[in-house]
Amino acid sequence: MCKDVTISEIKEAQQICLERGIPFFAYRLPDSGNFCFGAQISGEVAGNCNPSVFLKESGFMFSPFHVVNTSPVRFIRGDVTLAKAGDMELLRGILKKNVLDAVPVGTTEKVTYMRQADQIISALRSGRIRKAVLSRVKQYFCDPYKKVSEWFAGLCEIYSDAFVFLVSIPGETLWMGATPETFLRCSGSCIRTMSLAGTKRKGDFSEWGGKDREEQQIVTEYIESCFQNVTGMKPQVSGPESRQAGTVSHLCTLFTLDKSLSPVEIARLIEDLHPTPAVGGFPLREALKIIRETENRERRYYAGYLGPVYGSSRFDLFVNLRSMELFRDRVELHLGGGLTALSDAEAEWNETEMKSRTLLDLIELR
Repeated sequence: MCKDVTISEIKEAQQICLERGIPFFAYRLPDSGNFCFGAQISGEVAGNCNPSVFLKESGFMFSPFHVVNTSPVRFIRGDVTLAKAGDMELLRGILKKNVLDAVPVGTTEKVTYMRQADQIISALRSGRIRKAVLSRVKQYFCDPYKKVSEWFAGLCEIYSDAFVFLVSIPGETLWMGATPETFLRCSGSCIRTMSLAGTKRKGDFSEWGGKDREEQQIVTEYIESCFQNVTGMKPQVSGPESRQAGTVSHLCTLFTLDKSLSPVEIARLIEDLHPTPAVGGFPLREALKIIRETENRERRYYAGYLGPVYGSSRFDLFVNLRSMELFRDRVELHLGGGLTALSDAEAEWNETEMKSRTLLDLIELR
């Protein structure tokens, strides 16, 4: 889909696209030194409620947590990938477009979060649900459009085991992150995913507590059931083991299925897996209902999934975590954590504060 390019080329292309209102994507896959870039220079960015529509194409998929009119599944073509001589000149020659800025969501104050957490924990202890993920928004005022290229390079340098991305749909959103969590990766003959849940501070070598192990087990069981229901087969399972992700560590279980799935099976698996209990809850329908009622806002693309699609149902998709939406005068970090009946609201707030450092440590230094 795109050739490997240097970070200096990526940074220049990003700034050109931001200045001229050109849709683009840039990313680096986990444990890879290769940077990829793509810009769509003609037509509107495609939007659809069904992600399977795009699996036969080549480009970049950007799917929300919950599909609504203001946040559809988006697909950006890579018309320009910096693969040919003259690609940068082509970008430079595109006239600036006037686009409206997106509207920030606003900070979730601690008193609000604590009330919401206590409300959900009460539902958990009543037995209505086993797990629910509560998220919040944290604003940081700065000048993102001047810094974003440096931030992208910094994330790639610091978080080698994360999927680092920057996605721009002018007039709609600009999103950036370094996510540790695979949603689904398909090479044709092999399909992989993971369950990632439970959190503690990096360098904490104490035993994992009951709340974290319960949270992780719920996600693991759900993913196993999705594979069984769609393919009739059990995937190979490895873990759980501790996995470092920026300033925190998680419990991680890996799933591998060495089988070629049909496009229909892949579409069903994507539909069944999203959202997993790692970002939603369990039982899913009741947990999502409680989340909507409690958070009282749309998550937009936070906790959705995104990544490159190569055609022929081959793709690398990741959960949109450790991420932020960028505006002209601020960034909004989206932070979430899984709650169970064993949760404590103050501890959950502190967990989201820890997670915020993945991005804030970089922003405050550059």
